[in-house]
Amino acid sequence: MRALVFLLAVIMADAQEKPRVGSDGRPLLNKPKLELCKQRKFHEKYGNHHYFLSWREPWNKFEDWDWFNGRNFCRERCMDLVSFEDPEEYRHFAKIMFKDNITSIYTSGRKCNFQNKGCDSPTLQPININGWFWADGNKRIPPTNIPSRKTFWSRTGEKGEAQPDNWEGKKEGKLPDVKDKSGLTVEGYQEFFDEACLAVLNNKYKDGIQWHDVSCYYRSKIICEDSDLQMERILKEKKVDVRVPEGDEA
Repeated sequence: MRALVFLLAVIMADAQEKPRVGSDGRPLLNKPKLELCKQRKFHEKYGNHHYFLSWREPWNKFEDWDWFNGRNFCRERCMDLVSFEDPEEYRHFAKIMFKDNITSIYTSGRKCNFQNKGCDSPTLQPININGWFWADGNKRIPPTNIPSRKTFWSRTGEKGEAQPDNWEGKKEGKLPDVKDKSGLTVEGYQEFFDEACLAVLNNKYKDGIQWHDVSCYYRSKIICEDSDLQMERILKEKKVDVRVPEGDEA
């Protein structure tokens, strides 16, 4: 029996693709895969999009993802982490989180904290206010210091301060004297600890279901949403329309 398990593990390892790596040595996001796009699972439909809720899928219900690997899982299926550009869309899924008693979910929300990627542009400064965007399509999120009907940032966090507060990034501090700055953000914080990803937390700080900035290694459930960009990519490259997955009988 052990030999069989070992053999299966070897076969699965051999079947895995090598990770894509950029010229700077950093991992690249995965490309959509035609069969996964055609057969993608979904648990909710809102508007014209299908949504995958990880905790409702038997094979994934106990899994938690960091932000990058969550995106990869979604993108392979012509989806991406959910982008709450519509307030009603957010309220719809916040109610589901409450009903299903889900602690947290990742969104595609991201802070532009990268070096050599244009994040030092004057229009994005300070980045904790003006540098937030939805990664699927790179659409800007309204400034975080001005109340907006399109955003749902919590008014509290680890230190009782309004979100986003980059609590862990500031706690771990900057490294001004290092020779190799590849692991630093455009502001000089340690990239690993910088709270650059947008998660929705369920009443962690007795604040209801609200947006929080978290370090991107944080482990969470995910919601994948149909990505028009990835579906168009498959249509262009494979000449296949995957807007309606095979399981959608409607």
